[in-house]
Amino acid sequence: MRIALTYLAILGMVILILSLIPIRSDQAWEPAVIIPVTAVLFTLLIYLLCEIAHTGDHPWWIFITAIFVLIFFPGASTFFLLDEASVIELSSQCIVPFFIGQYNRVSQREFRRWYMLMLLMGIFCSYTHDGVTIPLCAGFLWLAFLNRDNFFHSGCWPMVVGFLIGTSISVWQAYNAGVSGSPSDIEALTSRTTLAIQLLWDTKIFLFFIGLTGYLSVSLWGRRLLIQTIRNQSLLSWCTIFSFCARPFAPLGLENAVTGVCFFAMMWALCLGHSLALKWNYSKTVKNINTIT
Repeated sequence: MRIALTYLAILGMVILILSLIPIRSDQAWEPAVIIPVTAVLFTLLIYLLCEIAHTGDHPWWIFITAIFVLIFFPGASTFFLLDEASVIELSSQCIVPFFIGQYNRVSQREFRRWYMLMLLMGIFCSYTHDGVTIPLCAGFLWLAFLNRDNFFHSGCWPMVVGFLIGTSISVWQAYNAGVSGSPSDIEALTSRTTLAIQLLWDTKIFLFFIGLTGYLSVSLWGRRLLIQTIRNQSLLSWCTIFSFCARPFAPLGLENAVTGVCFFAMMWALCLGHSLALKWNYSKTVKNINTIT
């Protein structure tokens, strides 16, 4: 009950905040429609992210996730423009965590009746999300390779195949349209890598990601926490690694590559922060018990 009330509280606060934003005269949608739609989509995004990062088991962590998204989510400033563009952006951002959540949910199940729908879902998600499609596709394929003996016995293989198809179409179209950013030699590769790092260095989430990961890497318990998080969040961990690997080549454009890095860095930092808070709370509880005894 407390969890449901927390999401309702977030929904109510978003509606209140949106009601205080001045409405532009050129907006095509009525405020009575766009405000609740935007609030529902934002609350849905928070719910989906909490499900992936396992931060939805406590009201405070749900609120922290919402604040974290507002501060670090790529393109979060466009969520509250109160126009059709903000609705489309929020709808688009909800699709990726929904897809990842469905992948995790059906990995060990059989859904033969829904295989065609899952295949189409993978194609649609990968084809419409240029920023994350390549690292997410690489993460799917790598996990499929690690689980190659049982891959076609799991329920997620149509989603992976569909994601591969959609990603291939996106790369092929970008190459034919001449927008592919892949460098042709070592000098171009170095220049593009430097430019990508400069763009990332101007983002808050990249600095937070580097600082948090570096802080945990300097101690034994921190490295153990990193390894535990990697094991618990294997898909996101590999996607984060592959997003950095794909950044210098940027086959779908440098801006999309940077967006992908920021998205997975945000998810990784959220998971790390949650794991760190759980360890701190556990250590504090053990210390209090030892003090009492």
